[in-house]
Amino acid sequence: MNKQRIFTALALLAVAQTASAESNPWLPEPNAINGSVSYVYQTTDRFFLGNKLTKLPEELSQHTVNFYGEYGLTDSIAFDASLGYSSSDFIGTPPDGPAPFGASLDGLTDTHLGARWRALDEFIDAPLTVTFRAGGIVRGDYQVGALNAIGDGASGGEFSALFGRYFDNGLSLSSEIGYRTFEGQVPDNFFASLKGNYALTTKASIGINYQIQESLSGIDIGAPGFTFARFPGTDEDYQILGGNLSYQLTPSTSVTVVYAGIVDGRNTSYHDLTGINLGFGF
Repeated sequence: MNKQRIFTALALLAVAQTASAESNPWLPEPNAINGSVSYVYQTTDRFFLGNKLTKLPEELSQHTVNFYGEYGLTDSIAFDASLGYSSSDFIGTPPDGPAPFGASLDGLTDTHLGARWRALDEFIDAPLTVTFRAGGIVRGDYQVGALNAIGDGASGGEFSALFGRYFDNGLSLSSEIGYRTFEGQVPDNFFASLKGNYALTTKASIGINYQIQESLSGIDIGAPGFTFARFPGTDEDYQILGGNLSYQLTPSTSVTVVYAGIVDGRNTSYHDLTGINLGFGF
């Protein structure tokens, strides 16, 4: 993959990292390393209790720094990893949660480790690039059981199929469809994304990203039998729509600014997020 395509792939990845560790179908060249460092800030004063949008007593905010890297082993095999640190604040943390009123929660986010195999290559003899990914999820060291918990606190695995295509007019499209499974009470979920990027110039591009997650089981917050000890087992669904603007600083580095927001959800925060991402390749 040439430097311009590396730049575009990292730009497409930038929005995905704001929500979850999603990948892209294009692999780095053998022995090449791509990576990114991103900062994301999200805030909200509303929350979906079940499917009912409810006003929170105070604002909930979260800061996250994430590191992503990928390594090309061969023409058709690559490895990827992501890890981050996050802190959240919410004065309305319930008395039976892990922290008192007015406290903040922080810790390492879940670590995602994956391997990708490219089955079809659009640059050789296929109409599009098709890649399959299998990965593991290692739970972070944060506390669970509150509205402002960093994550669900469970390890697991994820499996997905990725599709992508570059066009001569500067447009590129990619998508991912996958399944995650977790230990303990955390429900398995289906996830999917659709990303597009358009090169405005040889250095600047704009992009759009849509993501969806649907839990396959779980309890609603506030339903009969619900306690904050069961918070990781909630039926959490969301849809996110976002956009990004990227600029190539050098042939191997780029910067991307991101804005995204929840457009619909269930047992999740109704938040907006902004972020900045520095991508590199060598």
